[in-house]
Amino acid sequence: MRYLSSTLLLLVSYLCTCALSPSCATSLSAQCPTLTWSDEFDGAELNEANWNYQLGDGCDIGLCDWGNGEAQYYQRENVALEDGVLKMTARLESVGGSIYTSGRINTKGKQDFRFGYLEARIKLPAGGGLWPAFWMLSTDEEYGGWPRSGEIDIMEWVGNDPSKVFGTIHFGNDFPNNSFTGVSLSRVLTNFTDDFHTFAVTWTNSEITWFVDGYAYGSKTRSDVAPLLWPFDKDFHFLLNVAVGGTLGGTVDNTALPATMEVDYVRVYDMTPTTLAGERDVLSGTTATYTLNNLPDGATVVWDGPEGVSITPTEGAATVAWGSTGGILTANISSSCGDYTVSTEVSVSTRTRVEYSLENFDDEALAIYEFSNGVLTEVDNPAPNDVNGSAKVGEYVRGGDVQYDVIVYRVNTIEDANDYVAGERSITLDMYTNATPGTEILLQLETASAEGDNYPVGRHSRYVANTTVRNEWERLNFTLLDQPDGAAPSTSIEKLILLFNPNTFDNTTYFYDNLDSNAPDPNSVFSVAQLDFPLVASPNPASETVQLRFDLPTSGPLELALFNMAGTQVQSAKLAAVRGENVANLELGGLPAGVYFARLRLEGGIRTVRLVKQ
Repeated sequence: MRYLSSTLLLLVSYLCTCALSPSCATSLSAQCPTLTWSDEFDGAELNEANWNYQLGDGCDIGLCDWGNGEAQYYQRENVALEDGVLKMTARLESVGGSIYTSGRINTKGKQDFRFGYLEARIKLPAGGGLWPAFWMLSTDEEYGGWPRSGEIDIMEWVGNDPSKVFGTIHFGNDFPNNSFTGVSLSRVLTNFTDDFHTFAVTWTNSEITWFVDGYAYGSKTRSDVAPLLWPFDKDFHFLLNVAVGGTLGGTVDNTALPATMEVDYVRVYDMTPTTLAGERDVLSGTTATYTLNNLPDGATVVWDGPEGVSITPTEGAATVAWGSTGGILTANISSSCGDYTVSTEVSVSTRTRVEYSLENFDDEALAIYEFSNGVLTEVDNPAPNDVNGSAKVGEYVRGGDVQYDVIVYRVNTIEDANDYVAGERSITLDMYTNATPGTEILLQLETASAEGDNYPVGRHSRYVANTTVRNEWERLNFTLLDQPDGAAPSTSIEKLILLFNPNTFDNTTYFYDNLDSNAPDPNSVFSVAQLDFPLVASPNPASETVQLRFDLPTSGPLELALFNMAGTQVQSAKLAAVRGENVANLELGGLPAGVYFARLRLEGGIRTVRLVKQ
């Protein structure tokens, strides 16, 4: 659906039935950003007035395997310009003692930068073990060698975890006592490798904010680094590379090579252009507001959303009513600053029910508080709202002198932690804090064998959530991060650990409440009355592709959707099905292991089948 508006059309928009037509976002006063530097890669060869080639395996500069156990040897031949695009290719070929080659370039000493809005439009390569990055290092290292003078990772992506991109800053003391903190953004409906995306940061003297396609997904400030030095106030330079393997890249899928990262441009502006903010994970049947920041005067905005949504104009924003299907929400903007788009992927989840509360401070806890580095106190709710109207909540003052501050609970109610790994159950937490939006909250499920100094022994699974607002209650949903100890028995969980803003020396106050275990609502997609026709999935379990066979009682349009056990739609397609036997294939390769439900919707009802992704 497309929704048009501008300042001049505002009156018309209110006379229209906006729930049935494109919503009309109005404008906010803002100046046009000035382009201060760019490389559009329009020539026949790389512009060496801007870029240096970095070659070899890093040993010549004392960084064998580039300091990360990487497996590639960098060559000029792996970097090329074609049709206005920089192409950086990783290949399976033996050179210099390495079995892979790839490309890496930087602007050091030729184009150095300090502050601004910095972006690159990139199409990422697909393949396990690939580790492409768009990042920055200190040029003059005025505070000392890495990481004392800092590193800004604008975008890192890992082929073995294809649904997520990372933004990170590195700082602190010499290795191995170095520090880092960052944010991440996930996509569950589409892949980062399918098309070009714009990865960017706004960088000031005291804060760095990360963006994908104009959507702001997290920030880090001086307080996130304190009491360590904030080194991000000197000249930095760009780097672009495709690493293979290594500590983050992991196991390499040789069948995916050669694989190419494509870069349309790299640009630097003096200020942040129009950006988008708003919820990316919503419940079906609810509304969410999306705000356009730095929108120029007189701008015309055309909103696009998936089928089934209605978009209503507000001043400088849009309110979206979501149905049962997520998708890409886009604002197409025309203004005196030019024509451009900002967008974000929004996932829609079915409702869940609280199975039991581990900790809610108003009642006797099922989880027993045992220990914390900081100070936990039961207090009156500082700002009750619709998310959390409880009388009592927990006030936690984080231990600012502890890098990995923990709150430890004893639990005996988690019968099988694999239910949370597979997404059949979930854990949520209500949070109120002044911490920077994007602050990471970790939750660990541990067995009795986990002790303070024996990581990863006994750490069955870790889950992550990120704050999105300041000084307002929000409900955080923890999603699986990893399983540090694969041998830890899932039926022997005795400890639940909370870590607020780990790997920092943050001393912020966090109010929390309603640490709940959730199960699918009986009225969710998984238990709706189903149509009576055969639906068979094979193979099941499956690792890459599963085939659905179904015998329809009638012909007509058919919708196919795949849901995880949290009720989030992760794939969808429309089919022209006919009466009789039909076949459809679902690709599972980019999804994490776990339990899923495939749902066929046809006029009159649905049919679902349970799948297991290995």
